[in-house]
Amino acid sequence: MLPFSHWQRFIQGLCVFAAGLGVMAAGAWWFEPLYYVGLVVLLGGFGWAMSGYLGLLWQRLTKSINPHRHK
Repeated sequence: MLPFSHWQRFIQGLCVFAAGLGVMAAGAWWFEPLYYVGLVVLLGGFGWAMSGYLGLLWQRLTKSINPHRHK
């Protein structure tokens, strides 16, 4: 996988995380079940973002271990 796709996955997950946070905030003020929906979306976004971040981290670690492999 290219590093750009990991970066895209991280940004997409971060956007989903932010949307979940917004839904949680709205649910806390107006409609309580919406809070739990937001929590699920927030956790899903966190997992999505972390999978992209781990891909970026893995790319950087393997590049520093074997610099001739990724030219």
